[in-house]
Amino acid sequence: MWVSKVSEIIGSSPSSFEDAARNVVARAHRTLRGISGIEVVEKRMKVEGDGIAEYRVRLRLTFDVAPRLDSHW
Repeated sequence: MWVSKVSEIIGSSPSSFEDAARNVVARAHRTLRGISGIEVVEKRMKVEGDGIAEYRVRLRLTFDVAPRLDSHW
């Protein structure tokens, strides 16, 4: 039996939403294994002066939690 867990992570980029999402996924792969799905929950932009200074995304990552092979009970 497999169990999945969901985690929300926020990331940013000065160039695009896509780059911000890639940054989030790259960072998540450093600590999470078995990412099986990604949902874009929210997109926002930070404005400074007359232009966009930062693109921000909030992603919901789904990843598998491996089953335990030995029982502690």
